[in-house]
Amino acid sequence: MGTTISPSDYTSIDPDYSAGKGFYTDHTEVANLLQVPAFSDSTYPTKAQIGAIIKRVEGIIDDKVKRSFRPIVTKDEYHNFEFTQLPHMSYYGGHVGFIQLKQMKVRKIVSLLLWQGSEYKEFASAQAKITLHDNFRDLNSIILQLPDSGVSFEMLAENVVGSLGNDEFCNTFGIKTTNEEIVSLINESFPSMSQFTKATAPKSLTSSNLSISDFFYACKNRDNGKQIFISSLLSGDDGADCTLKATIKQSCSGNNSTNLTVADSSKLSVGMTMTLSNIPTTATITSITDSTTVVLSLATTGGAFSSQVVTFTTTDSIPSVCSLTNFTDKEDLKRLGSYWTIGEEGRIFFLRDYPYHRDNSVVVSYIAGDGRVPSAIHEAATKLTAAEVIRHDDQSVLIAETGGNISTKEKYDILRKEAMDILKGKGDIVYFLD
Repeated sequence: MGTTISPSDYTSIDPDYSAGKGFYTDHTEVANLLQVPAFSDSTYPTKAQIGAIIKRVEGIIDDKVKRSFRPIVTKDEYHNFEFTQLPHMSYYGGHVGFIQLKQMKVRKIVSLLLWQGSEYKEFASAQAKITLHDNFRDLNSIILQLPDSGVSFEMLAENVVGSLGNDEFCNTFGIKTTNEEIVSLINESFPSMSQFTKATAPKSLTSSNLSISDFFYACKNRDNGKQIFISSLLSGDDGADCTLKATIKQSCSGNNSTNLTVADSSKLSVGMTMTLSNIPTTATITSITDSTTVVLSLATTGGAFSSQVVTFTTTDSIPSVCSLTNFTDKEDLKRLGSYWTIGEEGRIFFLRDYPYHRDNSVVVSYIAGDGRVPSAIHEAATKLTAAEVIRHDDQSVLIAETGGNISTKEKYDILRKEAMDILKGKGDIVYFLD
């Protein structure tokens, strides 16, 4: 078992690269090392520029030591499966076989797909599903809500490419392209459809200062591009209490009765809730009378109104637009369950439910990264960042150079060499014994 905490660990972790704060170091530590005044939004370089350097340096460190000290998502890692002992002997060994992930320090198994002869079956996390239908362009938004009626993340649809925001998904093109946009938005990644949407920045969606990608992970169904799987990143089965919703908008009219005249009732369903000042917040659709009339559980208020745009929300389906399957716990993670893990070593052991003995029968997506930043990694990151600042300080404006001091080139060489020396031998080595 590796060290989980040390008094020397770097713990001032509040990552915000635009504010000069990374996972391994921050702008204050760099300024202290260089013995220069604190960086700000008006200095050169600015805090944001220091943050950009820190972000690059952290990637260099990860590549150098072959592991990460920050959460990194690995998507669709394929593994073959072979029995290490026969199923009837698994009681004595606690597993019928295992796979070794490429990354160690596994924090969360996001998706564990096992080939079951005719399809891949999910065995990890709490997962929801969205299926888009022919009239998917009528979809107004998709909402992901945290447990106990917590924070909601609303992803708005945009039909006009030129008006597409970083916090919206484009549904101008086909279903599969739209699904790619939704996946990119939930994962807050650079959109793979940028060649069509002309996006120039990663997707981003926050609510109450929380980011959607910290709580959810999405991927397309590999066997059906019209479906999206959304996994909760909350621990264990906690994500089963998350909620998936979809909304659609229509022009409506009412007159202090339970009847509501709508534009097209074929795209509405019983149980939908509505958002309009003339409709009580607890009202739902109880029945559909004809193509333009639905019946509400409570009467409309405030007198007659016409042609008001109403948002209809559902946790089930919008006919001919989309179908929803809400979050369901699929995880049986325990020593005598479907599978169990040694996250420190990046191993997954299968016991009761195991993949077929086939090539590429296991597909894993997971979050890996050590939960601590050792002082050595912090020091290396600070020195590498400081070296980059010195390298770009061509005019010696930031760091003065006098006849009594070593040159800026020597400072750069010393800092970089010391940092690289620190990183030597910090990588993990895995031994496989036959």
